[in-house]
Amino acid sequence: MGRLNANANANANANANANANAGLHVAGIAANVRYNSQELAKLLKSGEFPAESSPTTKAQYDDAQDEVNRVKFRRYWDAELRASIYLNEFLTDHRHQNWLDTLKSTKRPPNHRSVEDMHDELTNMKGEQLRRVLELSDEREERFSEIIDQHDGDGAIKYWLGMLMIDPPSAPATYQLIRVARRVGEVVVMCLKHHYREARPSQVCSAIVPLIDPPVTPAFPAGHALQARLISLCLAETKHPLVQREMLFDLAKRIARNRVVAGLHYELDNEAGEYAAELCFTLLKDGTQFNYLLEAAAKEGQPEPKGTLRPEVW
Repeated sequence: MGRLNANANANANANANANANAGLHVAGIAANVRYNSQELAKLLKSGEFPAESSPTTKAQYDDAQDEVNRVKFRRYWDAELRASIYLNEFLTDHRHQNWLDTLKSTKRPPNHRSVEDMHDELTNMKGEQLRRVLELSDEREERFSEIIDQHDGDGAIKYWLGMLMIDPPSAPATYQLIRVARRVGEVVVMCLKHHYREARPSQVCSAIVPLIDPPVTPAFPAGHALQARLISLCLAETKHPLVQREMLFDLAKRIARNRVVAGLHYELDNEAGEYAAELCFTLLKDGTQFNYLLEAAAKEGQPEPKGTLRPEVW
């Protein structure tokens, strides 16, 4: 037992030193370490909330407890995790019981093609679609850094953040809206991918060597295309930006095209993903909480009314 305790203590010390030198990591996120923080608890005065109250301090204790119970966590907490609220609203709305069938079969004007039709086209035009992937590979060198940078979700999202100068402290609702589009879009596209189980281009054509390893998911429809289009649709609805709004959709198309250039997708994967995003956005707007979020985001970043600008006072 003594030897076991000695080993345990040694391991504990080693872990403490490692944490002190490298920083703690919780779920892959670096956590700030505050040394000797337990010493502050010793400064709590006797009878001061939440220390035990005495008959003479009970009234003050109860008042303090009532005050504490009125404190709520901030409205816009972790945006990625909070997006689950809107995802739940989307999935549980009784009007969306057949949302997957809606996304697959709804015809798109003016040529009246559905996602299902686009997949049939991909099947019937596989050779032509593969040739387009091969042709576009010539663009890899000039797009190399961009493709690598946008490979994961956060890498792509930062392009909208930079374009509109959005950050969580100054525009929490708008930032939350982007995260909702990413989260809902991810679930929607994975369900569609599972339905079609379309092989990646490099699986069926050895001449296509992808620039980066493809995700371990089916190809059709393209996730980057769906999520990028959905993010841009959400931002456009809030009137961000007030001018050059088409740049939002130009960015979404470029992010999607980069995936074809990289050899990860067919062009029809992107077309289907973009259309599915439009249908998904229409369904999202049925949600009460989602519309509240749109309204809140629309109020952020708008110009001051004429005649209200004043010089800064320092």
